[in-house]
Amino acid sequence: MPSLSLYLSSLLSIIGQAQAEKFPQSLTDLHAQLKRDDGVTFDPLGVAAVLYNPRVDKSAARLYTQFDRGLFIWPHLTMIGGTLPPMQMLVERLNATMKWIHPSIKLCAQDTTMLPVRSDVSGNVFRQLPLNLSNAWLTDIISFQTSKQPGNDFVVVCVDAMYQAIEERQKNVRQQSGNLRWLLGKWTLDSICLVNGAMLVTGMVCGILTADLWAFTLFFLYSSHWFASVLISFTSMVKIHKPDHIKNDMRDRYAVYERDEGGTVIFKGPQRELEEWARSTWEYDRTWIKDSLHWFWTLTGTFSGISSVACMVNMKGALQLAFLGVLVYSSLAEIGATRIARHLQTKAHGHISVDRVLNNRTRSLAIIRATLQITPECRLKGLNWVKMGLLPPMQVFQKMQELLREISEIEQSIDHPGVAVKEKCDNFLNDVDPSEQMLAKRIVKEVTETLGFKAC
Repeated sequence: MPSLSLYLSSLLSIIGQAQAEKFPQSLTDLHAQLKRDDGVTFDPLGVAAVLYNPRVDKSAARLYTQFDRGLFIWPHLTMIGGTLPPMQMLVERLNATMKWIHPSIKLCAQDTTMLPVRSDVSGNVFRQLPLNLSNAWLTDIISFQTSKQPGNDFVVVCVDAMYQAIEERQKNVRQQSGNLRWLLGKWTLDSICLVNGAMLVTGMVCGILTADLWAFTLFFLYSSHWFASVLISFTSMVKIHKPDHIKNDMRDRYAVYERDEGGTVIFKGPQRELEEWARSTWEYDRTWIKDSLHWFWTLTGTFSGISSVACMVNMKGALQLAFLGVLVYSSLAEIGATRIARHLQTKAHGHISVDRVLNNRTRSLAIIRATLQITPECRLKGLNWVKMGLLPPMQVFQKMQELLREISEIEQSIDHPGVAVKEKCDNFLNDVDPSEQMLAKRIVKEVTETLGFKAC
């Protein structure tokens, strides 16, 4: 037994020495401390991918409609907040109480501004006109800069053909900008999209080469979402629905939009065109191809949005910076793409008859100038201001409208048009109630000044 106890003590001594070599410091001397990481990290910036961006919804709506197909293909980029629309679509699909309304219709409806108007279209039945991607050429006209008296500023625009055939639009853009400029704009939009995809694929490859699984996952999901956007861009998921049966009435009608910030926009056009514009809506025609593309885009976008936060926390600093660079590039490129797209769409509409009536002392002067002085095709002949509630229901204004209509019918080729105008003005003064004579004389003075004649 002594030999056995000696053997055990020797074995314990050897184990103790081995443990001492493995842990040279006594356990009682160890103290907990935080690990120091000298690497650069951008973890907090991961939320940039899901930050709200007001331009994202418009870009996604452009992607789904592709209204300008045949002119260019709109690229939806992986910009800041770019994954919010698909995430929102998925949530609406799961929680929607009216499941027959497709989320893509709601997406396009969010980008549609309904302009409240007073009109004589179909007897003032239509009180709103939709301003959306299909008529974005009107945006600059509606947002005109006013003078110091915005309440008396008018802009008149002729709406002769709201929805033109693609062949006509291609012809217009060639005439307005030239074939080379059109192709350069089209290729620029395509290049912006391809560069975005190349950056994502490069990030995915770098994730593989650096053995960064988190980076690979993030760039792979974003590449998949970009690929889904490319597939969608080859078709029009949502289209403009126009009524089939509209009376072919080509008589001029008017719709008047009074801006909240001051200034009035007057749309002039045939009854048929204005009614078709007022009755147009968005339409999603369900097919298995469209449904598959929609779900592919929605799911890849949702997973990309989730991974942008989860993966960024664990990625290497260099790849984090690369991902942020993709977001910044896409956000800036989208601004440039929007300018190019708006330019091409405006040129594709062709000649736009528009005229501005600014710097008017009174509203009556603005009406007189808009009826007698501006470009002939824009003149407001037959617009009943009183009936639309744009002027008070006073006799003097009723008679003013009759006066302007009679003056508009005077042939400019006659020898002495001033004499005819003076006769009309005298009749106007005689017909107006004596209590309104002061206002009537001011109107006559404004008429003669507008036409360049001496005061009656």
